[in-house]
Amino acid sequence: MRVGVLGRTSMLLRAARWLADRGHEIAFVQTCPPEPHYDAGESDFAQLAAEAGAPFIATRRVGDAVAAWRSSGAEVAISVNWPTLIGAEPLHALPYGVLNAHAGDLPRYRGNACPNWAILNHELRVGLTIHRMTLDLDSGPWLYKTWRAIDETTYIGDVYAWLDRETPDAFAAALDRLAHPGFVDQDPSVRPLRTFPRRPSDARIDWSADTRTVLALVRASSHPFDGAFTTVDGADIVRVFEASQHAPDYDFCAVPGQVCFRLGADPVIATADGMVVIKQCGSEGRDSEETKSFIAASLRNRLI
Repeated sequence: MRVGVLGRTSMLLRAARWLADRGHEIAFVQTCPPEPHYDAGESDFAQLAAEAGAPFIATRRVGDAVAAWRSSGAEVAISVNWPTLIGAEPLHALPYGVLNAHAGDLPRYRGNACPNWAILNHELRVGLTIHRMTLDLDSGPWLYKTWRAIDETTYIGDVYAWLDRETPDAFAAALDRLAHPGFVDQDPSVRPLRTFPRRPSDARIDWSADTRTVLALVRASSHPFDGAFTTVDGADIVRVFEASQHAPDYDFCAVPGQVCFRLGADPVIATADGMVVIKQCGSEGRDSEETKSFIAASLRNRLI
């Protein structure tokens, strides 16, 4: 099958090469500028196009590329993380349309940053759905679904690693199902949850929240993102990448955000209903161990 490639991320690059290894032909490659935390850029997609002898298109304006799509002979396109909604003409330009790898459990999780929101919402699993793109966001019929269990120890990096592993096989399985059994409509009885984009400033830790909420924010904001963050007395910014709950064997009184003591080298911070151990962090000019020593230099320090 002749397959177009539309989108960004190394995940899409690996999926395209995996499909090529399985006998599919890359018909065109279209991308646009990546997000700062991505590990693949426009030059990587240009290299993919060169390897396949396919046209390379670098523009966010999908409508301008429709003629190139059609002339490429593509029967279907695969997409990961295209940043804009796609209009009717390109969506109907290819016989089987555009297949999107959606990092969410459709039809429930629709929108942006679904795995991050799933962690924040204390879900029990995250989904990966290959579906046909339509004018309505993440609402098209699907071809393939898979899931990963998550719990109170799952970090966003764990989910991304799973997506990296699963997405190439998911696209391959979806292409195999195009002819039979074909597309399956999403279940209209499930009420959608629209998730909106998150930005780095949304990861500020509110120490007056409960421990479970604080830890979920750390896990949802960790690598490959910038980390949850706080400040030491409103000054130095500290980014927290790993933390855990600490349950002392005594009652205590402390202000949320107060540095209570060290557990080994790790500072222990009060929350609204307990304590959190900071295990991995960083700040400007300091590595993790130096940052932890800086935080725990005084019991009068406050994380704000």
